[in-house]
Amino acid sequence: MDRPILGRDLDAFKDYFGATVAQALAALGIQTHGRWSTIVKKNAERPVDGAIANLVRWYAAHPERFPFGQVDMPTLRLRLAINQDSFAQLFGRRKVAVSHWERKQVKPEPQVQIIAREVDDLLKSYEHQAESERDGSPRMIVQHLLYKLEELEQDDGLTRKEDILAALRETLRMEEKNIQLKQDASTRGLDMLHEFMDIASLNASLIPAPAPRRKSVQPAPTAAGDA
Repeated sequence: MDRPILGRDLDAFKDYFGATVAQALAALGIQTHGRWSTIVKKNAERPVDGAIANLVRWYAAHPERFPFGQVDMPTLRLRLAINQDSFAQLFGRRKVAVSHWERKQVKPEPQVQIIAREVDDLLKSYEHQAESERDGSPRMIVQHLLYKLEELEQDDGLTRKEDILAALRETLRMEEKNIQLKQDASTRGLDMLHEFMDIASLNASLIPAPAPRRKSVQPAPTAAGDA
């Protein structure tokens, strides 16, 4: 959009993400519904606050960063490799609720969506790190060693074999440290996911999960003349 973000654009922003007004307020840092109404209706043709405009453009460019975006529930459960009972427990819900989400019969509540995004972010962090360690680390180690060898070849001050070996050993030690740091970061993400599962398990043992929300079904009209 090559013009300022106007008040009326916030309504389109909300609808684009399928968000409620409350979710849009939280995502954009707007404090009250009254303030939202003033911006969207009274100041509909005026440019919005600069920080709000920046957030609108940022989320538009990176919709995956919108804090209330939808996570595909069947895919998330598949990545976690858990059954519907365990998956429901993560959200403080019953198994039948998971069935409704996965069949697209009921839209997950905002609280459920927030938990799904938290779990999705932790999984992505772990999966990304695992992928990096599996495919990138050996190649990077070899590349760094080759770069180091090139530096040593051009260093006229290094003439003894001992000096060259010491430099290579230091490079290897640094690579080992970097790998350990990556592994620690990966482990932290997995630990946090397990921690959340433990929290959900504790709550499930203390408080029964509520029944899932169901769409209201209107009774069929009675035909004229029916007794």
